Amino acid sequence: MSVPRTLIWTPTPTAELQLALHRAVAGPAALVPVASGTVVLPRRQIGFADAAKLAGQVRAVDDQALLVRWSGDAVLWSDGVSAGFSGGARRLVGVLTWWRLKAEAGSLDLPKDVAEVKALVDQGRADTWVTALPDRAGLPIGTVLPVVPVTQGGSPLA
Repeated sequence: MSVPRTLIWTPTPTAELQLALHRAVAGPAALVPVASGTVVLPRRQIGFADAAKLAGQVRAVDDQALLVRWSGDAVLWSDGVSAGFSGGARRLVGVLTWWRLKAEAGSLDLPKDVAEVKALVDQGRADTWVTALPDRAGLPIGTVLPVVPVTQGGSPLA
């Protein structure tokens, strides 16, 4: 199994989220502005517990954040209250975490622009940004929480 990928989506505007996460010494993560809000891409090797903590810090800004973790056909998602999965998602987290999540089988319904970012992450388009992230927070804001530039009319990470 390859390293699971993780993203967090929130309807919060990118600039507001960047400042709030920096004040909370959260991260590191790359922030991708999308029409529906912001996609947060944590470092590639992040574990589920750390990703859930980061999603909680995102939720502290706007009360809404959807954590999505996937590898191949296995997908697990959580909004902080309930969780869902498809495929062999149990392998994406430890057994104890799986038991605590009480995830329900279902299908993930992402906004179109977030699904596009997820597809680009699968293609490796985010790797340049995500692998360059430092291993800790507390560094200058553009280093710990860089905003991935999006050209007008273009796809994020294109």
